[in-house]
Amino acid sequence: MSDWKPPAYGTPVWMGIPAHDVSRGRLLRILSRCHALNLTYTSLIASQFYDTVFKFSFKDESDKYPKEQIRMFDFNPSLGLTGGIQKAPDHTGNFYPGKGGVCVYWFVENVDSIAATIEKAGGKMLTEKEKEGEHGLFRFFEDTEGTVGAVYQIAGAC
Repeated sequence: MSDWKPPAYGTPVWMGIPAHDVSRGRLLRILSRCHALNLTYTSLIASQFYDTVFKFSFKDESDKYPKEQIRMFDFNPSLGLTGGIQKAPDHTGNFYPGKGGVCVYWFVENVDSIAATIEKAGGKMLTEKEKEGEHGLFRFFEDTEGTVGAVYQIAGAC
């Protein structure tokens, strides 16, 4: 973390890809309507999918970030843009695997101060601030179209 330099405020700093189960694949059973085909296959675990398709390089597991909760990766370390396949938190109500999509975390000076700006612009805050390990704080919000995003601040700015 000592080599990391924060980007300008308003820069995307994290992309969260929601998953029900980060560490294992799911067994999917598909039956055709005419029951002529009965295919069973195991899907790739979420991290294998993104490694195969986009060549994401995943970081090793640590005590702070257990593999069953999150698998972190870097887009470009020099830009400070990282991401993770993370267990979808139930309490947001909108950030879930499937059509809920990817959640972009926007770097801000203070997650509480920006809340008023988000609400004045027609959005709404979905959560109170939450700790992200020892590095920072984040809050989920919903924009005017119902899309969920998050704001993120580094811990030193608390």
